[in-house]
Amino acid sequence: MNAAFQLGVITDEISQDIADAIRIAHRYGLAALELRSVDGEQLYRLSDSRIEEIGATIRAAGLKVSGLSAPVFKCNLRNAEEVAEHRGILTRYAELAQRLGTRHVRGFSFWAEGPLEEAFDDIVRELKGVVPVLEQHGVIYALEADPAVYASNAAKAAALIRAVDSPYVQGLYDPGNDLWDPDQEVPYPDGYDALEGRICHIHLKDAVKQGDHTEAVAIGKGQVDYAGLLRRLVEEGYDGYLVVETHYRLQSSLTEEQLKRPAGYAFSEGGEEATIDCLNSLFELLERSSISISKQ
Repeated sequence: MNAAFQLGVITDEISQDIADAIRIAHRYGLAALELRSVDGEQLYRLSDSRIEEIGATIRAAGLKVSGLSAPVFKCNLRNAEEVAEHRGILTRYAELAQRLGTRHVRGFSFWAEGPLEEAFDDIVRELKGVVPVLEQHGVIYALEADPAVYASNAAKAAALIRAVDSPYVQGLYDPGNDLWDPDQEVPYPDGYDALEGRICHIHLKDAVKQGDHTEAVAIGKGQVDYAGLLRRLVEEGYDGYLVVETHYRLQSSLTEEQLKRPAGYAFSEGGEEATIDCLNSLFELLERSSISISKQ
């Protein structure tokens, strides 16, 4: 089976040095890099000149930017100052997306402080409020489910996306996140089915959940049915990106804080070896599933 999708990796899961991520991308024939933190800083904190250098380096390497993994709306919904700050951060990311040649800016649905139902209308109002910025820059807000925010799973994210009802707010499907979901949504097929038709972007991670503890593992070695998901993506002709978000380390474990706010040198430490493990496992899974990817 020939896949229409392309593969990428989040650079700070390898290193804070773009050159290291490019080396790994070339080694595995990946098509794209996704940017979250570089040089120890989240992308929006970097100077315009440094952004231009990063973009030029990626283009010179023959790679694309699949998206910007931003921390937008990982903040307190009831804190007007924080929300205003994050609106500004989103505007900055929309500008950076234009410069770097991508349409996808990942974002969230505010730190969970109770049931989604209690905050639903306010979250929808805030997401609708940023649509004009997205329209102006031609950027899609890729809403990701995360266990620490109100939309802790794909079904909740899909409900928000339907309520916002804009082509500029779509879903980022990350089946691995479901293994941390307090509601225990089944990653595939349930999470996929909930977002079907509204998925603009996909992140790949895997984990094993035992009781109340979840441990990240290499893609295809955990409890996400990646064989089933990959076959379905091929059958349905998904032509976006699958981006590896390693989120585990071979010799240590990421802290809860690092999982909630991934960025910086400490987060990247040990990431290259773990990402190589994930990529080896992913390509083995693709081979076993007889899925061919067009490599760079």
